Amino acid sequence: MGKNTAGCCGRVKKSENRILLAFLLNLFFSFVEVWGGLLTGSITIMSDAIHDFGDCIALGMAWRMEKLSKRPPNQKYHFGYRRFSVIAGLINNLILLAGGVIIIVTCTQRFFSPREIDGAGMFVFAVFGILMNGIAMILTARGSNINEKTISTHMLEDVLTWAAVLIVGIIMHFFHLPILDSLLSIGMTLVIFCGVARNLKRIFAVLAVRSPLKAEDYDSLKGELEGCEPFARLENLRLYSISGEDKNAEVFFKLTGECQAKEHEQLFEKAEECCKRYGIEQVFIQARYKE
Repeated sequence: MGKNTAGCCGRVKKSENRILLAFLLNLFFSFVEVWGGLLTGSITIMSDAIHDFGDCIALGMAWRMEKLSKRPPNQKYHFGYRRFSVIAGLINNLILLAGGVIIIVTCTQRFFSPREIDGAGMFVFAVFGILMNGIAMILTARGSNINEKTISTHMLEDVLTWAAVLIVGIIMHFFHLPILDSLLSIGMTLVIFCGVARNLKRIFAVLAVRSPLKAEDYDSLKGELEGCEPFARLENLRLYSISGEDKNAEVFFKLTGECQAKEHEQLFEKAEECCKRYGIEQVFIQARYKE
């Protein structure tokens, strides 16, 4: 017994459009950053360009995965394609980790061979960076799935990074401190690593089929199901999420006594109502007589 989530396709379509727009903004700004990094000599701007190109690859893939995720179940994928969005989020975060390692290596080399930095140029590009990444962050912040949460986290970190670039640009315009550029780039990367760790924790929870409910809520739901009908004993309760934003339940009862068809139907209705109160969208219920 179960019901499909109402409006699922509509939410996925909106998510898909937001990711596509964020991808186009990020791609355009990546080229701007390369030009800005060459013009100002800033490793921070250039490393962020590398980071954003990695984001573009991930965003393009995420957009494709979102399109796939709205396909219905078929003979190969019995649960549908919604978990493709989670896989895209995983690859996205791995790309960020790889890009961060490259940035740290490059910055370490700059400590031994510092270059002249155009502080005023950094300031100008920082203002533009805050604007572009801010728009992308607002777009993806409206979403609720792992893909959009991951992207929104990236955009927020980029906004904060460009705010730091703006401050450093002002300082370097008045003082000759090229080491600040490398230090800022390393700090930016460490912040990104923290965001990646949070996202990977959420992704792991979905892939490991962790319960989407808190332990106390699970115990409370289990208690309610155990008291649904005197002739039925709860045998098993399994909760899981396909995409990280949905909640599903499988409920198994053993019938300990004879019951009429109407009583059997009432058992199913009560069990489903209990699950719905905890935000569970799809409920699959099975009842069998005790052997």
